[in-house]
Amino acid sequence: MSYNPPEISAEAQQGAEKFFQHARTVAESRNYDYAIELYLQGLDKDPRAVEKGHQPLREVSLRRKMSGGKKPGFLETFKRTSASKKDPHDGMLAAEYMLAKDPLNVKYAQELVKCADRAELPETLRWALAAYFELCQGEKKLSIARLLEIKNYYEKLGGYYDKNDKPDVALECYQLGLDVLDYAIQSGRTEKYDLVSEQRDLAGRLTILRGKYERADNFRESIPDMAAQKELHDRERGVKSEELLTQMIEKARNELQANPNVTGKINSLVDLLLQRGHGEDEAEAIEILKNAEERSGQYSYEMRADDVRIRQRKRKTSHLKGQLRAQKPPDDALKQQLQEAEAELVDFELKVYQKRVEQYPTDRRLKFEYGKRLYSAKRYDDALPLFQEAVADPKSAVKAKCYIGTCFFQKGWHSQAVDVLTEAVKSYEITGDQTSKEMHYVLGRAYEELGDRDSALKTYSKLIQWEYNYRDVRQRIDKLQAKEG
Repeated sequence: MSYNPPEISAEAQQGAEKFFQHARTVAESRNYDYAIELYLQGLDKDPRAVEKGHQPLREVSLRRKMSGGKKPGFLETFKRTSASKKDPHDGMLAAEYMLAKDPLNVKYAQELVKCADRAELPETLRWALAAYFELCQGEKKLSIARLLEIKNYYEKLGGYYDKNDKPDVALECYQLGLDVLDYAIQSGRTEKYDLVSEQRDLAGRLTILRGKYERADNFRESIPDMAAQKELHDRERGVKSEELLTQMIEKARNELQANPNVTGKINSLVDLLLQRGHGEDEAEAIEILKNAEERSGQYSYEMRADDVRIRQRKRKTSHLKGQLRAQKPPDDALKQQLQEAEAELVDFELKVYQKRVEQYPTDRRLKFEYGKRLYSAKRYDDALPLFQEAVADPKSAVKAKCYIGTCFFQKGWHSQAVDVLTEAVKSYEITGDQTSKEMHYVLGRAYEELGDRDSALKTYSKLIQWEYNYRDVRQRIDKLQAKEG
């Protein structure tokens, strides 16, 4: 199906803008419920307003939750949803209202995505999918079915934007679909699904699109001859035998040699080399990206090359860990190799993310990632300011607070750790996932250090109900209970 987005008149856009402006003013005064209503009234007039309507509404909803805002009650839920089941436009607004009042509810995000699709609002769907995927990652039990649903929507959007001559957006959608599949595969919960085939087929579509469009002339390039058509057909079918892949790499290599400055040619060859994945292929891909960065001055090429280098170092540490697990008793020399490899990985990632933050100083996500690497290197004083900046990003706010509290704990500032982690626990609705476990564990440790036995026991009690063998919690509970006697 191809989308046919509704036309929004200039009058409707102007009317929506008035509601959005009023909503921003109201939100600044912390009247979040009224701001939500105003944003929704504006979106009723202009449902395609992502940057002025949907995005700020999501931010307001998260701020409302962090300030203690309540979820919608049964009657309110029934009233909102029952009146909007037939019309996708109304259904989308109802789902967005419910999500605004309960911003961590994955079911409301799922309904919002479905209604945006039915209402034929591709830009709104793109935005909603990002929120939906993020909430899926926070579920206690990861749903592979939901991840496949997200991937399918991204693939559908990619086809739509390709058909409508927006190759850059189409490429982004296909890549996001691959990212979702990668996350699903890494979860290890894929017994019922052939995700590798899904990944291969979507990667084929992405490769086709990158080969079809180039940087010049809107990335557009026609394919007049039948030989090229056949090659694309082979790619689309996912026929990736070693022989065919080698032929495709050689052809892409020749095309790049003839057009060394064309972004599409660079990416196509790098994609194919990384898909084959031999050591020499990765080395060639890095060299291609390095040369492209030197010629163009575009840092994005260096970023991609560094991602390959990071992947190589992670693969090395994983291999060494596997060797150690297989040895009984473990070899001391191998242990030393693993320690050196892990230290090399940490050091390299520190340098990479430091440069990324320097290149993109306003990107709070990158600052959060850099902070994580600094924390791993036990550079808590350097990490803390970055996490404090990352708190301003609603998507990483709670995890950043968790890291802030943990940094305080590692520094021996236990009272500050308790203050920050208590606030983080209150603002984090999901229970039993890795983030909530980590927050409760460090919070319990901080209470112990402060001599607050009862608070420590209460905190550990919650944690042990989620995972009985989490770290050394059982031993800590036994030790604290023994002190009572």
